[in-house]
Amino acid sequence: MNKNKKIKKILGVAESFIGKPYKYGAYLGNQNNYKEFDCSSLIQSIYEKIGVNLPGSSVLQATKGREVKNIKNLKPGDLIFFEGTKGHYWHKKFKGKKIYIGHVALYVGDGKIIDAEEDRGDVNKLELKSLIARKFYNIVLIKRIL
Repeated sequence: MNKNKKIKKILGVAESFIGKPYKYGAYLGNQNNYKEFDCSSLIQSIYEKIGVNLPGSSVLQATKGREVKNIKNLKPGDLIFFEGTKGHYWHKKFKGKKIYIGHVALYVGDGKIIDAEEDRGDVNKLELKSLIARKFYNIVLIKRIL
């Protein structure tokens, strides 16, 4: 499968999960069967469907792929990492950077993301700007996996 087909599949899989319930600590290895998600298990599940294995935590997912330095260069399929409210530091993984990561979302294009977030209680598609307008949701890192 070429890169464009993989990205199309990623976006389709992400759309198919919209409306699934949020559950903090949900992960693939727990016989979840794609029934409920937290932010990182959503991303892990989406990429798993195209044969890309990502870790189950957002801070470890942030160690994968290539960094996108400018938000203007976002492409569908990119992962956006935020401070969030349930974050973790792991300085050793980020070459001297002090990065606090508490949330991850999938960029789907046209200024929109798909994520699983506790306050909303489910997987949802929304404007990126509406999430970054919230307290504690500063973007700290953008990664391109494909």
